Amino acid sequence: MPAIQTPWTDLLSRRFRNVDKEYGPQSQAVASALAVLDKTEWLEHAGEPWLERIGEHAGDASVTVVRSWDEALTIFGQDRRYNANGVLEAPCERVDEVLARFPEREAWWQKAREDAKKYTALDGWIPRTLTQERQDLLFENLYEFVSMLLAEIIASPEAGCTYFREQLAWFHAGHFPCGWNGEWPSGRMRVY
Repeated sequence: MPAIQTPWTDLLSRRFRNVDKEYGPQSQAVASALAVLDKTEWLEHAGEPWLERIGEHAGDASVTVVRSWDEALTIFGQDRRYNANGVLEAPCERVDEVLARFPEREAWWQKAREDAKKYTALDGWIPRTLTQERQDLLFENLYEFVSMLLAEIIASPEAGCTYFREQLAWFHAGHFPCGWNGEWPSGRMRVY
């Protein structure tokens, strides 16, 4: 069985001597995120049966297990809680509000997004068994996730949100966090 996920707090705790303030006060966490993204094997374990045992091993009762790509990709349906890229809107709104209040953070975020391009090769991990339309939707979702992860880090702690950082741990473990059961922040993350 693959290793149980590493908590996001551990994933983002690495320290670098060559990182100063290029991403603002959260530069070390952004640099850690870029290093994690570089080593993430996106979707490698999506749908594996051992996921159902994760809660029992990791003590994580906050996850709802999704059992198929069809179920995982319902985030691209008619549910208004998600944007066109299948990303939950509520945490995005919290992050966007902070970036709007602190314009200097927008520049840090744009730099982080640009730098992330060299650390993320998302397309190669998308299952070719999916239709081209679904592959495209999944690529957009992964790209949006990376963007919002960096925005959330830069907007912290004011955003009061860890949604995308919590997803990072699941992506890093090779799964696909695919939405939310309940009204966020109450409820459970859906994971395939």
